[in-house]
Amino acid sequence: SKHESSDHAKTENIRDYAVDGALHYARALSKGFDVLAIAVSGETKDEMMVSHFLWKKGADSYEEMTKDKDLLTISNYLQLFRNEHFSDSLLHINIVEKATELNELLHGYNIKELDRCTLISAVLLALTEDSFQKSYSAFSDTKSLFGAILAAVNTSLKKHSLHNFPAMITEYSKLNGILLFTNERLLNTDTHKSRQTLEILKIEIVEYLYKNIYPLLNKADRGFDVLGKFYSEFVRYAGSQASLGLVLTPQHITDLFCDFAEITKDDILYDPCCGTGGFLIAGMKRMFQLAGNDQDKREKIRTQQIVGCEIDAQMYTYTCSNMMMRGDGKSNVYQGSCFDMAPIIKEHKPTVAFLNPPYKKGNSAYQMQFIKHALDMVSSQNGRVVAIVQMSCAIKNESELKAIKKQMLDKHHLKAVISMPDDLFYPVGVVTCVMVFEANKPNKGKETWFGYFKNDGFEKRKHLGRIDARNKYAGQREKLLVPYINKKEIAGWSVVQEVTADNEWCAEAYMETDYSTLCDADFIKKMRDYAAFLVQNENL
Repeated sequence: SKHESSDHAKTENIRDYAVDGALHYARALSKGFDVLAIAVSGETKDEMMVSHFLWKKGADSYEEMTKDKDLLTISNYLQLFRNEHFSDSLLHINIVEKATELNELLHGYNIKELDRCTLISAVLLALTEDSFQKSYSAFSDTKSLFGAILAAVNTSLKKHSLHNFPAMITEYSKLNGILLFTNERLLNTDTHKSRQTLEILKIEIVEYLYKNIYPLLNKADRGFDVLGKFYSEFVRYAGSQASLGLVLTPQHITDLFCDFAEITKDDILYDPCCGTGGFLIAGMKRMFQLAGNDQDKREKIRTQQIVGCEIDAQMYTYTCSNMMMRGDGKSNVYQGSCFDMAPIIKEHKPTVAFLNPPYKKGNSAYQMQFIKHALDMVSSQNGRVVAIVQMSCAIKNESELKAIKKQMLDKHHLKAVISMPDDLFYPVGVVTCVMVFEANKPNKGKETWFGYFKNDGFEKRKHLGRIDARNKYAGQREKLLVPYINKKEIAGWSVVQEVTADNEWCAEAYMETDYSTLCDADFIKKMRDYAAFLVQNENL
């Protein structure tokens, strides 16, 4: 009852309250030191309360480390200090800018988008080897330098418990056929200047990464976080230009999945078609946040609580390297069909599954097969499944689709369906919805919450895609999650309805329109949009 007073400034509270006393001493010590203040109260382990504060040397005030509610080990506290010191320097690193800069350089030399991703992945992995760091500048021709990169990658990958090591080596070896390694000089179509391929590889790629990005690897978790962000942004930029089907789920949506699933630090996360690993990374980061600075728990999350499948060898390479950039060198990602891998996946006992099934093949029932597979994997653990699929999966009246939906509802509860923004995957035009299931709970007699999240606050910007230009997303996210968690009905926003396999699974089918919010400005804007459409299509 005396953990923390309402007024830390009162002298009489210093003796009686744990937090007040800890901060009193921290203030005095901060004149000469960086101080980590730990306040503990309670008489038993169950009722113990712990608060952590960081008071930096010479600072006027402190910051509370709110994510840690338990006592940590000495090594964890030291790690916390190292991370906090390093975090200041990260504020000055524009990761997106560096990823864009390198992408545009390689684009200028006509290196294809997906080859860029493989190349940067290979160089970053090679730079983890001391021998390559010390020797790369000495190579006198492109072929021998590429051979050294492959040798270093081979050494690096052997240190990790990857499930399909040969598949990654094969993908990296294919780089041997790109322009950078078949020509002695390349013309940059942006600058109209040619340069030796050795200089491009050695100076503009390897040395650039070694000086600007690689040092982050030595900076514990915060370094891995930034390094992983660089690689993710690099792949995202390259993928946005690709015509080869590399469509990445936006980061704010992968994070939102963690909210829909109400993920905990003890969950085991599975993605049956993990692509470049976006959902696995979002889940891992959220579990890290919930674990605080408990390094033992973080290691368990890395090595035992992340599971994935990817059938495409090139995508598998991206996923594994992406996870390794995040400091996860032993992730349980398998290369192959998730349906074939089902017996192995079940051994991991996943409790949560996130997925964005492939949209290109077959009919809507094809996408639902992946969700059914995910439900089968988490069923024994009474787990949760969150999937983003085409809206056709929710509304089409196909016999095959209805049959698989019935199979799912016979065993599992459709907890929620959320209609997503029409241009969510811009520039790819596909209308989607998010489905949330609770496994091993038959749907009959249970209601489903339907949300209408057509406005997430993001706006399209030239050369930038969809961005949160006006900082609206946080408010829209809150507006979505509060009624979702409480299963509340809000006119024009959400509705609760019991459904069967024969019904449409979308908010639009059941929701009442909230006409009270309409005004003249809405009509005027719609007419202007229509006029702009006519002009844009030269229909004057």
